[in-house]
Amino acid sequence: MTIQEAKEKLTDWANAQIGTREGSGNYNRYAAIAESMRMYGWNVQNQPWCDVFVDAGFVECFGLESAAKLTYQPLGGFSAACRYSAQFYKNAGAWTQSPEAGDQIFLYIDGGINHTGIVTAVTNGCVYTVEGNSGDMVARRVYALHSPNIAGYGRPNWAAVASAPADPPSAAPAPSAPAGTSAERRYAGYEYSVKIPLLRSGNSGPAVFNLQTLLSAHGFDCGSADGVFGPKTRAALTAFQRKAGLDADGEFGGQSFTALWDHG
Repeated sequence: MTIQEAKEKLTDWANAQIGTREGSGNYNRYAAIAESMRMYGWNVQNQPWCDVFVDAGFVECFGLESAAKLTYQPLGGFSAACRYSAQFYKNAGAWTQSPEAGDQIFLYIDGGINHTGIVTAVTNGCVYTVEGNSGDMVARRVYALHSPNIAGYGRPNWAAVASAPADPPSAAPAPSAPAGTSAERRYAGYEYSVKIPLLRSGNSGPAVFNLQTLLSAHGFDCGSADGVFGPKTRAALTAFQRKAGLDADGEFGGQSFTALWDHG
């Protein structure tokens, strides 16, 4: 397909979702897609789901592997938190203030980047979007082009799917632990706990990659995000732990996760 056809496929998908409502306790089909494919490494069902909605759109339109390439996220290490999804685009040099249809819009809520959606059109000084978790449903929204509520836009890596067939989704067992950011939790009106595996020197994989990305995003240099928990990652983590008033043991567990996730 061409780049224009890929953009239209995503925006047509988004428009077709308008009016879809969540079920009891924030249950929604977009999180079910994510859970079936272990996109995030934890359970995102029954949680705020605007970012999950966008990721699910890329997956349903282009397949899991292409969705990861389009949004610059690692397989098994997608982010369901808006500010970190934005950071993936920034790290890839794909952050822009000039929107186009098919871009991912990021919006300020609670003083941070805590809401997102899909740009479906830009015309007459307005940006038209489709957003999940807008109230309790998928809804169309419109913003002035220079609205102060807009943080910026992520430009998908359309070259990843241009002139190539979509790879078919493949189901996988769903993980079991919930996650999210405190600003999203406040916006949704409830709190919940987070459980993650303990990370330490010698570990590797998508969870370590995400840790490195978050540390770097907050100014704690751990070198390149290579998914390997080495000396630089440990040094960056202990520096963060000291600043956060935690035990600087160089191991990334529940307390460190919560502190880093909520770190402004």
